[in-house]
Amino acid sequence: MKMIWAVTRPESAQRVIKALDTIGIGGMTRLHVTGHGRELRITLGTVHYSEIPKEMLMIVVPDGDVAKTVTTIRAEAKNSSKSQPDEGSIGDGKIFVTYAEDTFAIRTAGKTGGT
Repeated sequence: MKMIWAVTRPESAQRVIKALDTIGIGGMTRLHVTGHGRELRITLGTVHYSEIPKEMLMIVVPDGDVAKTVTTIRAEAKNSSKSQPDEGSIGDGKIFVTYAEDTFAIRTAGKTGGT
């Protein structure tokens, strides 16, 4: 099993969630977070942004669902410009994939996946 952490713009999160639900990936945790990557130097008017609101989705999927999950997240979270429709924009987000060794249900105290 793999854990996928997807950090997206807030305006993209609902699109991502809806698209994941469409492909059968429905269980996830959504967190409101702040942070920055290369967009750290954004200044709008007189306001300089050092911490930018983001949404983080935590999703655990079987190994066989990783590729379609990542592809779906990338397609829905990317904010394309008219001049470069195949490219996203700085600040669109990041996807991290890690190994999830075990998962346990709190309600039933049973092991729910992993090795």
